[in-house]
Formats: sequence, structure tokens, C-alpha cells
Amino acid sequence: MLKIQNDIFLITSKYQNTQFKPHFHDTYSFALITDGECVVNFKNKTIHYKKNDFRIINPYEIHYVKSGIWGYKSVVFEKSFVNSITKEIINKENIIFKNKINSTKLNSLFLKMYEKQEENIYFFFEELLSFSKEIKLPKITLKKSIEYIDENFTQKIKLENLADLEHISKYHFLRLFKNQTGLTPHQYIIIKRLNFALELMKKEKNLAYVAVRAGFSDQSHFIKEFKKVFGFTPKEK
Repeated sequence: MLKIQNDIFLITSKYQNTQFKPHFHDTYSFALITDGECVVNFKNKTIHYKKNDFRIINPYEIHYVKSGIWGYKSVVFEKSFVNSITKEIINKENIIFKNKINSTKLNSLFLKMYEKQEENIYFFFEELLSFSKEIKLPKITLKKSIEYIDENFTQKIKLENLADLEHISKYHFLRLFKNQTGLTPHQYIIIKRLNFALELMKKEKNLAYVAVRAGFSDQSHFIKEFKKVFGFTPKEK
């Protein structure tokens, strides 16, 4: 188990015919079955999970594993953390999610949460909630926040500060930004930094200096992001 902050845990595990007695958690447990299959008994139903199925255990939901040989990746959130996210998105708390969902998109967004970027958590929950409710967003032009990024992209920029500039929640800001620019705020900042680095490289050959000046943590981070966007490393240019 890897704790990435006070209210989030990452778990990767495998079981072989391991049975668990009836129990419950006071957390939300989201898991992607990565191998094999298992049978989980809830209070009034039995669900068969197989590879690529998405499994959800809600807080205080009594359940037990009857049989199976399976592996999974799981993210466990404190109830208060999930409530803070769902309140931002649909202004509701204590959501009871479906125990089984089949969605390639949801699986992909779930795996991205392992990258530990805050915006990935929002996109995951937006997709999860979309199975039960349509989300409508206000029409807002993000002029102030984009101007702020354009003027400060080499510095560390917090998502909540950008949202505050537009007087909206972090979730709504993130969603609107993606709709209007085609990129997440993080991706937009990276592109701004890379374009600035290209200008610097016309005169400066020291990549370590260019990386720091453009706002990257170090040369390795700069080269990694550069290759993802342009398809080659700065040294090959």
C-alpha cells in the first residue's frame, strides 16, 4: 500500500482462492480488476467480476469475497475527500455508486490517477458521475486565468489560484479550461514552457540552464516532456 496523501491510498494486490469474511469499510474503494476473476457477495446481491471490470465498494457496504483468483489495482479515498469532489461537481454528497461498471474510458481515467495529478482525479469522478447524472456548466470565458498563465508559466501555478481568478470551483475551472483550450491547465503550462525553451535554445546550449529557466524541475524532466510533445530529444535537434 502506498499512501500519497492523508486521504488517498493506492493498492496493488493479487489473491488466489482467498476468502474474506463479511465486513465493511468507512472509505470508498475503487478497483480495476487486472487479472482473473472473483465473486463478491453484497447484502442483497452477488456480483461476478472479471478482467477489466471496474469494482466499487461504498462506505459501510457489507460485502465479502466468496471465491476467485484475481489481481487488481485500487484507489481508496476517505469519505470526506469524495464528498468534497462530488459537491463541487454536482453539489451532492454521500453518493452511492454502482458496484460494477464496464467502461474503457473510466478504466483509462482510473489508471491516470496513479500519476497523482489532481486534475486526473477530477476527470475520473466526472466520468464516474456521468453514469447517473448529466453535468451542465456555466458559460464563462477564462480570460483572467489564461492571461495569468501566459505571464507566469515559468513559475509554480496552483489550480485553486487559477480558479479563484475566475471565481469558480476548481472542478468547474478544470472542465471549462479543457473545453475552451483542448488542454488541461497542466498540459497548457507545459506547452508554454516548451515553446519558451525552444526560443532560449536558439542562443543557449546549456540544457540544464534552459530547463530551469523555462520552469522545469530539472533537465531530465525537461527532456522527457520535450520528447513527448516533439518526438525527439533536444540533443537530437
